[in-house]
Amino acid sequence: MRTGEREGANGLAAAVQAAANLLRAEVERMRARGVPVGEDDLRGLYISDQEASRILDVAGTGSEPTPSLPHPAEELVEALGGRMARLAQVCRLSEAECATVALCLVTETDPELERLVAYVQDDVSKKRPRVELVLRLLWEDAVVGQRSFDADARLRALHLVRLHDEAGQAATPLLARPMTLDPRIARFALGGDAIDEVIGPFATLSPANPDNEAAPIDPGHLSPRVLGLRGTDLAKTRRIAGALARSLGLDAIVELNLTQVREITHREAFERAGREAALSNAALLVRGFDELDEPVREGIATGLDGIAPLVLIHSVGEPTWHGPSVVVARPTVEERVIEWQSALRPLAQDPGVDAALPALAAKFELDTGAIAEAAATALGLATAREPATACLTVEDLYAAARARSAPILSSLASKVGHHKSWDDLILEPDPQAQLRELCSMVEHRHKVYDEWGFGEKLSSGKGVVSLFAGQSGTGKTMAAGVIAGELGLDLYKIDLSGVVSKYIGETEKNLGAIFRDASLSNAILFFDEADALFGKRSEVRDAHDRYANIETAYLLQQIEDYAGPVILSTNLKMNLDEAFLRRMHFVIDFPMPEEPYRYRIWTTTLPAAVPLADDADFHFLARQFRVSGGNIRNIVLAAAFLAAKDGGSLGMRHLIQGTRREFQKLGRMVTEADFGEHMAHLE
Repeated sequence: MRTGEREGANGLAAAVQAAANLLRAEVERMRARGVPVGEDDLRGLYISDQEASRILDVAGTGSEPTPSLPHPAEELVEALGGRMARLAQVCRLSEAECATVALCLVTETDPELERLVAYVQDDVSKKRPRVELVLRLLWEDAVVGQRSFDADARLRALHLVRLHDEAGQAATPLLARPMTLDPRIARFALGGDAIDEVIGPFATLSPANPDNEAAPIDPGHLSPRVLGLRGTDLAKTRRIAGALARSLGLDAIVELNLTQVREITHREAFERAGREAALSNAALLVRGFDELDEPVREGIATGLDGIAPLVLIHSVGEPTWHGPSVVVARPTVEERVIEWQSALRPLAQDPGVDAALPALAAKFELDTGAIAEAAATALGLATAREPATACLTVEDLYAAARARSAPILSSLASKVGHHKSWDDLILEPDPQAQLRELCSMVEHRHKVYDEWGFGEKLSSGKGVVSLFAGQSGTGKTMAAGVIAGELGLDLYKIDLSGVVSKYIGETEKNLGAIFRDASLSNAILFFDEADALFGKRSEVRDAHDRYANIETAYLLQQIEDYAGPVILSTNLKMNLDEAFLRRMHFVIDFPMPEEPYRYRIWTTTLPAAVPLADDADFHFLARQFRVSGGNIRNIVLAAAFLAAKDGGSLGMRHLIQGTRREFQKLGRMVTEADFGEHMAHLE
């Protein structure tokens, strides 16, 4: 038996005797007044005088009458010792209120006292003390005592005791209502420290472990002691909550998630959690307050100045608690590196992992909790690959970091997978160099903006915004995929046809959803055919023109505020607003490939397993047909299907036929001169 429980058991024995003394005095008073208790022949249906005397004798009170105590509650409360004193202190109970709790406790834990309570109330079925009996035993002024059983008085508002209706009665008068003790209060008085089982499914009790986190303010100066904590990093919020708790000498944190509350009201959950915090010398951290309806929030707010030593209200967005609050900033790159190092320290890892952490931390703005989860995910990936000797690699960490980012953007975006490499991207030297510079800017923005101080000089965000301009098929989407692969980030393609709405205000709503999700996903956003929204702003002729310009300005602002890379593509660069172009960090032109690049595209598009005929003349195709890389890929694929149908190798006749079909799709005329000596291959 634990020390607290042993002390509770010893105190309970003394309390039983004290309660027996209290009831004996009442029995003597009843007998002296000639109250006819149990004077009939229905033995077994009532408690006889002889049975009452036997119980009193067993309780050790002797045969001599005990005179009435001037303050009978004092002996009962003192018998239960420190736990009852602690309860009285944190709940701010009067002596009579505390004695009420003690009387309910001993009655419910000793069967003999149950029978004695029934005897005093002259009903064998009434084993729980009624309000009338409690007032008679413990209050000098019964009228004043009745107020202690109002719904908003502490005995009931703090859920210490519960009043019941008599069986079969729709509404029992207050004085006739029996009462029971709350199970958590009973366990506490007897030395138990388990959390209230009523709130157990949606609340936790954990120690306020010491760490290096400093309290942002001194909560001792707050009145009431209620503070808002705003931020998306829940793990860091818990650390700050622990620091605030320790600054007040508190030992633990009770965390209540209001969004998970079931079967009881949100207000009761809050009241019980506050009581738990007071009994456990803990701070109360409330989550989900900002997700409740306003009337529910207002109902809870009226009880914020309760018995909890400190209440911390967490919100993800704008706080709905209008008192003092602090912002829990997302960890900096340096802090994320430290978190990664701490999470990976006990794990086996490749030598290059530690050197890769600064770049990893700069690319993925994970919070402290997500980093710990990502480390566990990386270990799972390594274990699946090498069960016996799991060793983390840089690739494991990047895959885990992507997995722990927001799992999916809204339905207005689609994830682009299977990224190509630089070898797959066939471009002229200058645009390829600009693409590498773009990657370098993303890689080193932390050093330039934060370490070198350029971030303080800039009014806009620290993201990297680029425009890819060129005809369809020139490699814009492939280039975005190459960049995503190089940086180890996910690429999401935005469907602007689903974003832009004819309804006023809907476009901004859609764009807001995209960037809100993207801010948590650490993703590259790729807006295809951006001229649909970024065309030259029109002269305002009506409300729709005005709102179209507002939509453009809104998206520009969202792009500038976004911390990650944004890529926009267009086929018609000349249609874009010049003010929009000035906001780009990079404007990269994707020209139609010239003959040498077309030849490379023709030859590299074919997989190595394709059986190729000797007459395939890629020099001729590259020289003769000025088409984009996308067109070439379509031609080669069509030719492959023609060759598969013939059951032989892919030859010139298949390539010529594929070229003809592609030209027909493009609406371009073809003549005999275009195919020259290979015209014979056309049917």
